[in-house]
Amino acid sequence: MDYDKELLMELFLDDNVSNMNRLIVAAANVINENNENISSMNEIIMKEDANQIIRTENREFVRRSLSYSSKNFYEDIVVKYTDEDYAEKFKMKKTTIQALINHLREYIKPCSSVIPLDKKVHIFLWLLTSDSSYSDVAELFGMHKSSVSYIFHELATLLSEQKYHFINWPSLEEQHVTRIKVNSRFGFPNCVGFIDACRLRVRSKTNQKGKPEIILLQAVCDETLMFFDIHIGQIGSTHKNRVYRESQLAHEMKNFIDFDNHILGNSEYKLKKNLITPFTSDIPLTSEETKFNEIHWKASTYIGHAFEILKDRFKKLNSIDINKTDAIHTLICAACVLHNFVLLHEGSNYLKEEAVINNDGVTIDPNLVKTAAEKRKFLCSYINYMDGA
Repeated sequence: MDYDKELLMELFLDDNVSNMNRLIVAAANVINENNENISSMNEIIMKEDANQIIRTENREFVRRSLSYSSKNFYEDIVVKYTDEDYAEKFKMKKTTIQALINHLREYIKPCSSVIPLDKKVHIFLWLLTSDSSYSDVAELFGMHKSSVSYIFHELATLLSEQKYHFINWPSLEEQHVTRIKVNSRFGFPNCVGFIDACRLRVRSKTNQKGKPEIILLQAVCDETLMFFDIHIGQIGSTHKNRVYRESQLAHEMKNFIDFDNHILGNSEYKLKKNLITPFTSDIPLTSEETKFNEIHWKASTYIGHAFEILKDRFKKLNSIDINKTDAIHTLICAACVLHNFVLLHEGSNYLKEEAVINNDGVTIDPNLVKTAAEKRKFLCSYINYMDGA
């Protein structure tokens, strides 16, 4: 073998040379003496360099890792990730991912694939928590692109089938806990949840205009940021109230919530007896109505934080490059299931334990308060009375 002697001398004489470069030079000397060691030394170099790049940012990590990909990337590199590596790459704890693997093992057929379930889960999460393409991940893990695509859709489907295990309307007891905590923190009585919809971009290859389209994910969460109801609209439907009307929740709200209780939504929703929105008017609002809107807005920030966590952790949702509508719905549903799964195991940094200082609610007489507008006016008066007490 021919080596650049000037390069080798420069590497040895430079005091600032990296350990990695010294390793390369050492490898070159050994190879020069014995060509049979080439493959083993290349493997050492690959592992050493891969270990150095584990803690880089996701995009940089993937870009630099691609040149070191092999069929053993998962076995040699990923399985050695530390807790810090998991938090950086997957935005969740190593123990949480292991719990997910154990949970899914109960729902997957034994020996259904030559690829172990734990490897499948990591490939799926690698795609879901980054903007990497199937080709990127396939090259990184030394697999065919079609195999990576199959794994991704297989696990997305499996997780979406777990929807009713992890996304359920809260019981009366759970609603009562939410009522107490929201009223104690913000002074808004009888609130059992928060509704909103976030816009997700879809980049379909069949879209001839080449521009991303929008799909709305409607969700209701509680004070723990857990989703307990979701509905995914159709691509291109961007009006929140229209998507709400198409959801099962719109038709069954009264079966889920007592008359006294309600969820909070912004002004893009239509005021309902169990869906309280802020005051809007062409004329200036009264000071009482302004105060009501202020407290309503503060309390409603829970759902915004839930969406932030969802999209920050599962970056695939920020630009969904899937063509089939059903597959898009499956992916979004799977991400929402995982959102709840992670919160169940880890909680949220946003949430802080606070002492309950107001355990009271308010009883609303349906004989006196008969319409949604009357209920909102009643709540407005009550909130201003309590705020001034």
